[in-house]
Amino acid sequence: METLSGDLFTKYADFIYEISGMRFSESKAYYLSSKISNRMNALAMNSFQEYYTFIKSPQAKATEHTLLMNEITINETFFFRNQPQLKDFEEYVLKPTLADLRKQGKSKIRIWSCAASTGDEAYTVAFQCMNLPEAKGFTVEIVGTDISRRAIEKAKAGIYTKYAIRNIPQDLMQRCFTRNEQDDTYIISDEIKRMVKFQEGNLMDASRIRMIGQFDIAFCRNVLIYFDEASKVVVLNNISSALHANGYLLVGHSENLYPQRDIFRQCKEMGQSLAYQKAETIKKANLIKLGLA
Repeated sequence: METLSGDLFTKYADFIYEISGMRFSESKAYYLSSKISNRMNALAMNSFQEYYTFIKSPQAKATEHTLLMNEITINETFFFRNQPQLKDFEEYVLKPTLADLRKQGKSKIRIWSCAASTGDEAYTVAFQCMNLPEAKGFTVEIVGTDISRRAIEKAKAGIYTKYAIRNIPQDLMQRCFTRNEQDDTYIISDEIKRMVKFQEGNLMDASRIRMIGQFDIAFCRNVLIYFDEASKVVVLNNISSALHANGYLLVGHSENLYPQRDIFRQCKEMGQSLAYQKAETIKKANLIKLGLA
């Protein structure tokens, strides 16, 4: 297979950055070339230059841009990914948030899976809420967004392989999944599906983010590593605008938000939850502790 290089790789990388905010380095040239080749083959095109000319044309914007993003977006995930983090999220973030909402007389919690992929993360959080005594009496609304239309369609279908469900406890499997013996897949129950809504969403699109409303908690794990610093600032500001004042953002272990500490600051003493709050919220809390606010 031919691999993108030189000026043409740069053109593709810049184009993808322009429509998604994701920056591909030359170390990803083979991966990107293989994904673009899939679209070229589907359209019976013979060269990277031919396909590039096409995606830059006005007629490609309505459909082909989405199909290209479906190809290049990495959607490999599974249920209960990084269990130590999820355990500390439940203890240090979810339970206290539910307690605070109850004190305020509220009975609804909204949680956002910012890059939901095929839904594994969003449904995992639904499982956690379903089993938590502290969530009794609450309406739990989980919203999953992703730039890939194909991933969102899979999430809505809720059909998974053995690989995806391998970490799910057996009691949850029996209660919340039905096995399709013909192809050995597992279909998630309507009980769980009712807790989660999925829709397309680009984290760089502020207007789109505003449309999904305000949240108490947002998950954006293993996503920010695909953005350069400028795009990361845009994405984090968009997430911040969608969080309530005391809301939490959870990121992945490979992601460091210290350069963006004017937007989010990590909450200390929260185990491995990797929870952040808005910088102004942390500053205000510190001032209150010091008796200065």
